[in-house]
Amino acid sequence: MNAPMVHNAVIGRVHPRELSWNFVIPFVIVHLGCFAAIWTGVSIETLSAAAVLYALRMFGITAGYHRLYSHRSYYIPNKALRVVMWFLATSSAQRHVRWWASHHRHHHRHSDTEHDLHAPVQVGTLWAHMGWQYHQTAADWDDESLFDFDTAFPELRTIDRFAWVSPLAVLAVCSFLWGAEGAAVAFCWSTVANWHVTFTINSLNHVWGTRKFDTTDTSKNNFLLALLSFGEGWHNNHHAYQTSCRQGHTWWQIDITWMILKVGERLGLVTRMRSPPKRALAAWGKS
Repeated sequence: MNAPMVHNAVIGRVHPRELSWNFVIPFVIVHLGCFAAIWTGVSIETLSAAAVLYALRMFGITAGYHRLYSHRSYYIPNKALRVVMWFLATSSAQRHVRWWASHHRHHHRHSDTEHDLHAPVQVGTLWAHMGWQYHQTAADWDDESLFDFDTAFPELRTIDRFAWVSPLAVLAVCSFLWGAEGAAVAFCWSTVANWHVTFTINSLNHVWGTRKFDTTDTSKNNFLLALLSFGEGWHNNHHAYQTSCRQGHTWWQIDITWMILKVGERLGLVTRMRSPPKRALAAWGKS
């Protein structure tokens, strides 16, 4: 499929027929499901489960979708462990890996230009945050940009078509353990939180924060978003050194994903971890 593009003309006059309703409807249902907690109540068990699911799936998003698949900034040699990472990532209900990685690579090739589907300077903050992905222009993905996948991730040829199974499996477990409250709080709350924190990297991280590196885009570093997203909020660092697995360059730039992957490297589970060049770390002084 060809890499999709969108222009400013699309924004502001979106017709309902131009939306991908097979994605819009579940998006709305899960948001509405959060309000079911008014009737089901909220217990410490389901609230704790929501926090755990948020953490597990956020790690799957940043370590899986982003740093493993989109940028190849490290590698997991064990196929079974890669399947676990795929499950964590896709359980966040952000579509299959090929769609996510293709769009993210497209974003880096065209950051903040008219061809960037979620550039706030082009399409506005709200559309960049979430509107873009539910428009038909974003429905396709570019397999040609994923030329390395067959060699690096051959299992995706079989499992990626079933990306919808993993979020439904999480929903089923939550419902089995805690009934309607589990569905509303453990599943819906954590899913919506994962969605919107991920979306802020496309929107707020190009609007709100500071810049250390003079990149050709509007990417910024944001401490709060970095905490919530397990390190993705060091976005200016990332755009400056896209293939680096380490996105927080100093001791105070907390990058939870990188810390966990370093433990995995010590255990022999993770290999080929890429680091920013010494000049990048030197730009911050002592790191």
